[in-house]
Amino acid sequence: MIRTPTSLRWRLLLLSTLVMIPALLWLAWQLSWEFEDSVESRVHQELENHMKQLLARLQPAPDGTVRITGPLSDPRFNTPLSGLYWQINDAEGKVLHRSRSLWDAELTLTPTMLRQDGIHEYVLTGPRNETLYALVRGVWVELPASDGNGATNSSAATERRTEQPSSPPGSDANSHRYIITVALNHAEISAALRQFNWQLTFGLLLLAAILIATILAQVIWGLRPLDVLRKQLQQVRQGSTRTLQNPGVAELEPLVQELNTLLATHEQQVENARARAANLAHGMKTPLAVLAAVAREVRKHGLDTQAHEMEEQLHQLRRHVEHELARSKIHGGMATIPHTRAARALQGIIRALHATAENLHWRVDVPEDAIVPMEEGDFMELAGNLLENASKWAHSTVRVRLDTNTRGLLHLRVEDDGPGVAPQHYDTIMQRGTRLDESTHGNGLGLAIVRDILDSYGYSLRFYRADLGGLGVEVMFHRADSASLGDATRN
Repeated sequence: MIRTPTSLRWRLLLLSTLVMIPALLWLAWQLSWEFEDSVESRVHQELENHMKQLLARLQPAPDGTVRITGPLSDPRFNTPLSGLYWQINDAEGKVLHRSRSLWDAELTLTPTMLRQDGIHEYVLTGPRNETLYALVRGVWVELPASDGNGATNSSAATERRTEQPSSPPGSDANSHRYIITVALNHAEISAALRQFNWQLTFGLLLLAAILIATILAQVIWGLRPLDVLRKQLQQVRQGSTRTLQNPGVAELEPLVQELNTLLATHEQQVENARARAANLAHGMKTPLAVLAAVAREVRKHGLDTQAHEMEEQLHQLRRHVEHELARSKIHGGMATIPHTRAARALQGIIRALHATAENLHWRVDVPEDAIVPMEEGDFMELAGNLLENASKWAHSTVRVRLDTNTRGLLHLRVEDDGPGVAPQHYDTIMQRGTRLDESTHGNGLGLAIVRDILDSYGYSLRFYRADLGGLGVEVMFHRADSASLGDATRN
């Protein structure tokens, strides 16, 4: 089954090629046929002219036959085996005269070749067994009367010729029929055809190459505005711009307008959804606080079991509300991605954490001009959770690095010198509410929020064992084709 090309360029090129090739083949056949017909017509006319010259030089001979009074104009008739020949036969097929070019050979002719009037075309065999293109014509010649001693009557020396092959022109018994033949080597016609076809093939191949180059240039130049539009969409996605500009093509103006409307609508819908989620989360805080007070009142009345059950359920609800409130602040679902200066944001987070963990040593390796493709609030939430988690488990040192890998892709690494996490738990710690050590404070939502932020942007994360001895977390600020959260292929 033939698959249709998915590329618009290939479709245009394929369609143009499918139209061009049959057209060039038809043109080659048409020109070759017309040239062959023209050559054959030209040869026919040339041989007919030679035949007229031969008839003009055909004169009665004193012996009662005919003779040729002079040479023909074409010197090839006097050159042995030149390829151009003439011959005269009588009505019985006997050769009377022939051109010197035939040398000692004769053309095979029979009276049956003149069954119709006029000039006839035949294919004969030449003196070198070559194929000849021949014109054959029958003529009646009225010879002058002769006396009893065999001498011709000079007063009747004017002969008459006719092309009627079936009967003599009159009742005169001196009218005789003769067969005139003029032939040309068909190899000359074939050589001319081969030369023309070779030149025609070369010319058409050159024309095909020029047409293909022109079509290719036309396709590339014609589709260039689409590449410009694609780059603009990429800039919109990266946050460099918020709207698209028409690349100068009238046909793309409606598309650009619709895309700009779609971008604006999508961004507004995301903002509305985020606002509704935040309002819902905030609206649930007051009822939860009232229910918590009710649980305390129930405990005062000695219903400890019922109060404990209520507090447990309220704790779960509060955790869900806090998680959804954090999710509502994520901007990754927007059509455009703002950029954030990483050094300034990380320094602010570290200053805030240093107040609660004064004994930690922070090793920060982040260029001052480094920019991450993420909204500032989302990056603060992401980096804050990672740094806070590292500060909880670190013994003395936390290392933060922001650099690019060998492919030029931006990566953020946070490492600590704490106890670390076993590789089999890498997937587990990403789950919402999961804590591997209940002795530390927190509700287990930090890494789950990190996962939600990365999912909204399409970025990825992996865990590994750091050189410091503890857990290492690497955030890759690019879309991964096959990487998934919790990938632990490297240690």
